[in-house]
Order: sequence, then structure tokens, then C-alpha cells
Amino acid sequence: MVEPLREALVFEQFRTVVPASPRLIDAAWAAVESGRTLQVVTADDSGITYPLEKLLSEVGGEWVVRDGRGRHREGLSGIPLTWNGGRFVREPGASPSPPDATVGSGEVEVRITALHPAGQPLRLGEIVQAVVSVLTGAEPTGWGVAEPATEPWSAAEVAAFCRDHAPEPSGLVVVGPGITGRLRVSTVDGGVLEEIELAGPAAGTVRQEAIETLATALAPLVRQMLVTTHPGRRGGLRSSTPTLPAVPYGLLVGHETVGAKEPPPAAEVKMLGMPGREAAWFRLGSGRRSPSEELDEILRWS
Repeated sequence: MVEPLREALVFEQFRTVVPASPRLIDAAWAAVESGRTLQVVTADDSGITYPLEKLLSEVGGEWVVRDGRGRHREGLSGIPLTWNGGRFVREPGASPSPPDATVGSGEVEVRITALHPAGQPLRLGEIVQAVVSVLTGAEPTGWGVAEPATEPWSAAEVAAFCRDHAPEPSGLVVVGPGITGRLRVSTVDGGVLEEIELAGPAAGTVRQEAIETLATALAPLVRQMLVTTHPGRRGGLRSSTPTLPAVPYGLLVGHETVGAKEPPPAAEVKMLGMPGREAAWFRLGSGRRSPSEELDEILRWS
């Protein structure tokens, strides 16, 4: 039996830059609570911010692009869409558009998970501060529950906000010079889980030594850190031109996972941290196989 498609909550935003605004965030969770799919409709020359892109992924939402002739397509893949009376759906027999391979190196993306054990001081925001400082040479500039981030940056205030909202999860926007992203905090067995997703700056401006420095600094603090470069983002925005997927650059696996296990023999790995509490930094793209294949092997190992 085929389950019928859910109707959509359609949110139109015809502006050059479409952010994760308070109204759009409210619409996203209203869609989730009502069992509908959020579909954000924009013009074909609009760009969506990284926090909005991640929000859509989190709630199972979709980006719908309307061109100058009134035709619609999916914003990331370019698949042609049609209106069925309750939502936009894929046109029968439609396939994704060929990706644009000439976009360039795009932006660095960093995704981190960290567990703060129960009973210890809650030091939320300090990892965000470390990432922004290493990648840009400056401190984060702001945070908030939506875009634009209106609160001046303060790791202490971020921690206080999340603590006051516990045990409910908190989702925040964080920004810095040339960098933007989301911070999600939730209570789990054993403590507080911090999930961080940051995009920017441009990949060509970040030295390899900076990434190595970041891995060393975060080795004692995180469960996992994945660094990639994404060709589809520039200036913190995702355009509606389909591009190749992100290219994995490196993966940091925390000491809780590494334990006494031997790393995969084919991996280029550097052990970081104190003996007995060492994390493993895997530099991907050694040339033996593609970075994605190496990443898959390491994730199976971990």
C-alpha cells in the first residue's frame, strides 16, 4: 500500500536572500506539528542562508524555486515540480538537473557533536568560539533564536539560555565574520548533547595548518568533527544552481569512540591528545581512494 503524500504548508519568500526568520521558523514547526511538509517557495535568483538550509533538512522541508515563466523546480537538485492541488510534487519521469562543476571551491563546512557529561559545568558555546576564532582569526559576533542574530556574542549567555530552556531542546543561530551556522542543544542520557553546524569562510582562504590546529584544540572536547568543502555555497548562501556534493576534507573521532581500537590500515591518521584519551584525526583525500570512500570506511570503523 502506498502512503498518500501529505499536504504542504507553503511559505513564499520572493527576496534576494531568504533567511531562517522568526516567521519561517514558526512555520516550520507548525508544519511538523500538523503533519505537513514545509515548502519554501522563492524566485530562481534567490539564495537561502545556511541556517535555513539546515532547518529545512531538520524538519523534512523542501525548497521550491519558481522561474520567470512560472515553472517550478526543487531548489537543490533542480528536479521539475508541479502543483497537485495540495503540494508541489515531482513531475512524472523527471530527473535531477546536471550539477554545475564550475562553481569553484565554495566554503568550508564544519559539523561537530559534543557530549557534556551530567554533573559537570555546562560550557556551551566555547566550541563555536574556538571554530570561529581558528578559521577567521576573530571572535563570533552574535547569536539568536532566528536570523538575523540580534544578541552580541557571549558563550555564557548562550549556555544560560539553553540551561533555562532545558529539558526542552534549544536551536540557535550563530554568526561570525564570514561564517554562519546553527547550534542545537538537547538533553540526553548521560548529559547534554551539543550539535554544531557552521559554514564559511571560503575554502581558498583557510590554510591546512588552521584545520590541523582546530583538530588539535577540539580533540579533548568533541565526539566527532567533520570538515568538508561545499561548492554550492558562497557568502553564506546556497544558490539554486545544482552543484556537486560536499567534498570531505577530514574527520576527527573522539577518544570515547577510539578507545583501544586500531585505525583502519589504509587511513592517514594522526593521534591527538593525552595517552589513554587520544582522539584520531583522519586527513581524507590521500589519493588511494576518493575522500567519500575513505570517509565511509572510517565511519564504519567508528
